[in-house]
Amino acid sequence: MKKIIHTICLMFAVIGCLAQNQSLNSVLKQAKKENKLIFVDCYFTGCIPCAQMDENVFPNELVKAEMDKNFLMLKVDIFKDKLGDTLKVQHILNGFPTFLVLNGDGKLISSSSGYKDPGNLLALFADARQKANQQKFLAGFSTRYDEKKYPPFYVEFCRTRKGITPAILANYSDTLKNFKAENALLPYLVTRSADEKAIETIFADYNGFVSLYGADVLQPVIDYGLNLKLAKALKANLNDVAFEDFLASQKKYFAEKTWKICLQILGNKYFLAMKKDTLGFLKFAIKNPVLYQYHFNALYSTLLVKNGFTPEVLKLFCKWADAIVTDDSGLEFMKTAAAVNKRAQDEAAYNRFVKMAATYASKYKMKTEPINETGSK
Repeated sequence: MKKIIHTICLMFAVIGCLAQNQSLNSVLKQAKKENKLIFVDCYFTGCIPCAQMDENVFPNELVKAEMDKNFLMLKVDIFKDKLGDTLKVQHILNGFPTFLVLNGDGKLISSSSGYKDPGNLLALFADARQKANQQKFLAGFSTRYDEKKYPPFYVEFCRTRKGITPAILANYSDTLKNFKAENALLPYLVTRSADEKAIETIFADYNGFVSLYGADVLQPVIDYGLNLKLAKALKANLNDVAFEDFLASQKKYFAEKTWKICLQILGNKYFLAMKKDTLGFLKFAIKNPVLYQYHFNALYSTLLVKNGFTPEVLKLFCKWADAIVTDDSGLEFMKTAAAVNKRAQDEAAYNRFVKMAATYASKYKMKTEPINETGSK
């Protein structure tokens, strides 16, 4: 197997990347021999967050030390390397970079996507090591690639991003005998969607399916299902009472931590998408605080572009920042929290978040840029 791992010269200098001519099987053997985990960085040439990881994160001395001690690293250009064709089918690569952590038996421990600063990445490493020690693996994914294990329409979609329609998913659900069989949920996960039968099945045993596929990979399907159910429930009555009734009907499916994430998804859909009510969303978000993905930074950027920071919106946004941005939230969120408080001319809060960002950057030995009014880039 040639050129399985596409590397860039910088990585040889800073992070002990594996040789280009090593096969995945040889890496698995090496991981078992050295009692290490395998960290797979799935990227593509031209991906900006991927390049930022190479430039700002992987060379970080704390990241490098942890990687050298406990991990073997594979960098896979998902569109150029042969291994990329396998990983697109075997695992769910819906965002880039995607980070996979495997053990020496090829069992998947974790899967997540998107840029991570050194603190975030070190937290991912610690979580993966703990799960490996506890023998907690994502058994929904095959440990070895065999194309016969996957529906042909799914394989075609992974390679072309074409071919899966709602009708095909509905037919798949009707013929699927066991939703918990190995690889059974992959067609839904890769399209981030599902038909009503699949949605109800997944919701009825959310924790069981999370144990098979992981919360990060499953959440987009949960988001899709919740938004679909919300639109149906509020079709005749688009009002706050009907919205609260809907929330009460769905809460039973999820643990408190997951439900907070679901509330942000539903609040975003109801207040911002359906009602166009930014103030309503912010009040709801303050009441149900959670920092999930980039909703916080995305709304900040949207309001900047649309000149949407009225005095009341600005005041509520600052309260939201205070409720969700903490010492371990990540540098970009801290910078945005500082920037919005600067716009509000709250010097004390601005200085508090600037100090928080500086402490975080120092803790993880990060290079930082001055915080300005526009916040994170």
